[in-house]
Amino acid sequence: MSKPYYQKTRGLRFECTRCGHCCTRPGPVYFPPRELQRAADFVGLTPREFRSRYHVRLLDGVPALDPGNDLPCPFYDAEDGCTIYEARPTQCRTFPFWPEIAGQKRAWDREARECEGMNRGPRHSVIEIERSVLACEAADLPGED
Repeated sequence: MSKPYYQKTRGLRFECTRCGHCCTRPGPVYFPPRELQRAADFVGLTPREFRSRYHVRLLDGVPALDPGNDLPCPFYDAEDGCTIYEARPTQCRTFPFWPEIAGQKRAWDREARECEGMNRGPRHSVIEIERSVLACEAADLPGED
């Protein structure tokens, strides 16, 4: 089996520019149960209230909120960024070092066309990236097939 892209390159460069693009494009935000509890606590809700208020439903077997097309994540504020930053889920904490992105050059390059922080800033080591990849896998986040 071939090495993941991030191993072949001995790491990848990334620096978040806080542009908000990843928070404003369509797609679900996954909140595995422990992370849903942490986010609910952070905003002062019970998990049940959190699920109801943010319309969290099971998606690929994982609780997720999906604001719908052309709607940003409800926790994104154009001026302040992520309003639950300290309690943001693994999906957000590990971007762009997801297995399906960092593991393949084609996927990395495709994502870099959307994210201005990729291929700039400091080089993240293979060990750092593997920690993110393992965190995604431990959280049972669905990946691209």
